[in-house]
Amino acid sequence: MDALDKLIQLANLSGALDLRCLLSGPLELDHAPAPAGEAVYHVVLDGKCTVLRKGQTPLELNAGDIFCLPRGDAHVLSIKAREDCAGKADLEKHHNGAVTVESNCGDSAPGIDLLCGRFLYAPRALLIDVLPDVVHVSFSNASAPYLAPLVQTMRREAEDAQLGAPSIVTALSTALFTMVLRAWLADQPSLAGVLGLLANRRLGASIIAMLERPAEPWTLEMLAKEAAMSRATFMRAFSAHSESSPLALLSHVRMQLASTMLTHTKKSVADVAAEVGYQSEAAFSKRFKELYGVAPGRFRQANGLV
Repeated sequence: MDALDKLIQLANLSGALDLRCLLSGPLELDHAPAPAGEAVYHVVLDGKCTVLRKGQTPLELNAGDIFCLPRGDAHVLSIKAREDCAGKADLEKHHNGAVTVESNCGDSAPGIDLLCGRFLYAPRALLIDVLPDVVHVSFSNASAPYLAPLVQTMRREAEDAQLGAPSIVTALSTALFTMVLRAWLADQPSLAGVLGLLANRRLGASIIAMLERPAEPWTLEMLAKEAAMSRATFMRAFSAHSESSPLALLSHVRMQLASTMLTHTKKSVADVAAEVGYQSEAAFSKRFKELYGVAPGRFRQANGLV
């Protein structure tokens, strides 16, 4: 298992395709901030629109673009009127057996065809924390040939609504996150933070070691050894990629693992603490509350397990 795969698993990420939008402009679709733990995405199948975010430069989206807001920030989709469009009808919604279809085109061709959905993730997911506010890729890009077939399958399942279509579009939406992230990473000339560390073969080895063996009593010397570096060289290289220290990152990794165990197992808080490298339950609970704002037991209650 590579480190990125592990981070995705730790995030407990799942996808949902909510809407197929067949719309004609002029129209502005106002999207309020998503709840905590939700990213939002839009896939432009045909047509074009503009994404407006407060204080940010407008972003033009064209057919083939995938736009994701990892932290679900508020935004507006602005759709202009198309010259050959016959005009707008009343906005209608219906569920076709796979997704909800929203349209104001009547019998006319839409100005834009969108798939809109969400990615759900665990609180304070490390992977989400290190992503930028916007992840924007194109499934028509030759450097990501795997995206187009996935999107076309999503489109077909959302249209045909055959047996099992809801389960299929959900599974495909979950896969979409990883493929979009892979395509985005491939286009970055340089990376910072955890992603930059993972891109470095030696430093990435130390991150993988943290993820795979969180209970070890890690020291800077031990982590440097995993990276096949001296302690001083390791610290210089790490600092060049991240503003966080290795031990601060280790603490975040441990808390992320702990939150997953608290919400997906019935292990005691003491056992969870031990499995992520804390001999003292009190020290573990203090650090957990610093990061999540509540004690481990209260966190478990709020997330479905008692």
